[in-house]
Amino acid sequence: MRLKAVFCWFLAIFLLTVSTAWAAKLVLNDGTVLEGTIIKTADGYWVKLSDGSSKIVAKEDVQSYTGDSSSDSASGSTEFPTDDASLAFRAARGRAEGAESALAAVSIWQQFVDKYPYFSDIATAKSELDRWKKLATDGAEKINGVWVGGDQRKRIIAQAADLTRQAVDMLDKDETLQAIDKLKQSVKIYPNSFLTNFSLGYVSMLQKDYDGGAQYFSASLRLKPQSSEAENNLGVANIFQKRFEIAIDNFLTAARIEDSKDVVQNLVTALALAPQDLRTLPKMRPTLEAANLLQSKYDIPGPAADFRFLLLPPPIPRARPDPGPDLGQAGWSGTGFFISDTGLILTNRHVAKGSKTLLVVLSNGLHSSAEVVAIDDQYDLALIQIPKSNRKVPFIRLAPQDSPAEGADCVVMGFPMIDQLGADLKITRGVVSSNSQDQGNGADVLTDAKINPGNSGGPVADRFGNVMAIVCMKSLTTGEYDSYGIGISAGHIRQFLRRNHVNFDVGSERGSPLSTEDVVTKVKPATVCIMATN
Repeated sequence: MRLKAVFCWFLAIFLLTVSTAWAAKLVLNDGTVLEGTIIKTADGYWVKLSDGSSKIVAKEDVQSYTGDSSSDSASGSTEFPTDDASLAFRAARGRAEGAESALAAVSIWQQFVDKYPYFSDIATAKSELDRWKKLATDGAEKINGVWVGGDQRKRIIAQAADLTRQAVDMLDKDETLQAIDKLKQSVKIYPNSFLTNFSLGYVSMLQKDYDGGAQYFSASLRLKPQSSEAENNLGVANIFQKRFEIAIDNFLTAARIEDSKDVVQNLVTALALAPQDLRTLPKMRPTLEAANLLQSKYDIPGPAADFRFLLLPPPIPRARPDPGPDLGQAGWSGTGFFISDTGLILTNRHVAKGSKTLLVVLSNGLHSSAEVVAIDDQYDLALIQIPKSNRKVPFIRLAPQDSPAEGADCVVMGFPMIDQLGADLKITRGVVSSNSQDQGNGADVLTDAKINPGNSGGPVADRFGNVMAIVCMKSLTTGEYDSYGIGISAGHIRQFLRRNHVNFDVGSERGSPLSTEDVVTKVKPATVCIMATN
């Protein structure tokens, strides 16, 4: 009986505590009422709402506070009331150490710091964030399971490169076995070299070591997934192992990356050699149709007597005064822009979708995590949100017209090829070539402005500094044709925002048109670089 009384007393105290915690209320200066768990801090209040979200409110924005002293932080402590932050801290540390790039680890820690600003050990979290930022700045990568950056990484790469150069000299002298030994030493010191893995795959195939060739070409593709040469050569290795279905997929993938007569010839030959029951499977029909189309394009009469290896093209010298982060296969980058002063960012679906973390670099150089708010199924559009704060961010207004006029001047801003050109904003100019081009994904604006990977999600601004379109892709560049920038019009953007109940501002065309410099001055502060990791 006594135990029951104690239990009832404990339960009553528990229920009272819960009810008083959730009875706390803030009334803001604008009349907004916030109810939930509210903890006083040195600078204001930490509020956890009933939907599980949390936010920080500054003292100067509060009209009145109603709460129980038991929910206050009497000593000024900012420790969270649950173990959620501690669990998230341990998870962040594990995920960061297991990340495939230093930038991915930066994203993970930035996300934690933004979400749990009043964690009891926030200093350690910020220290981890700073450590990974330095590693990312130093170009650090995981070499044989250890994160290495700066001069130490440069020494390792130089040592491995010297061994690879020695191997090349030996191959020129027909000292193949000695060259293989040098290459294996090189890849053991620095296993992240695409060139060394590719070279080992090639000489392995010359030695009829097809398993070894497949192993090294597979490693090459992990380092550089968009290598048509490595994909083709992996297909040849699989053919010699009689893995016909895998080899056919390799050749088709290589052709999709960059088709050439040699790749298409290999695909046609592999299909001819494949067992009849494989060729007649329903799932092979698209492959056969693609092969027939490419065979006609290159006027290939039929299967060849042998398969063709591809060598790497010579390197193209590039000026890299300020190289940006190397995302590698662990992620990708894109562009976005604020459409509201609360931190809502518009970008492309293919920039946001599939990301594990999103890191946003603001125009002032500060970093912020972001979370996906909406991804559109009809158009290549997405909304992401940085943590809300009391500081308003600069944003861009949409052009009043749904479609820009043909011949209208435009300014395109974004962060293309940040690993080669650096992480500064890049600006190109052009004119609207067409406003009715249907490229799918809602793309309906064609410009002659220069577009490259990383521009996706960037604003296409009119002469008043309003957004007439958002970049979503570029047309294919060949030896005969220049590329075009393809975008989604302001009209389609408006439809997307309305479907997601987003309020937005429309710009005006009253007044004098702005110079290009003034358009950039107006739009640049609201344009952000987005780094996504998977």
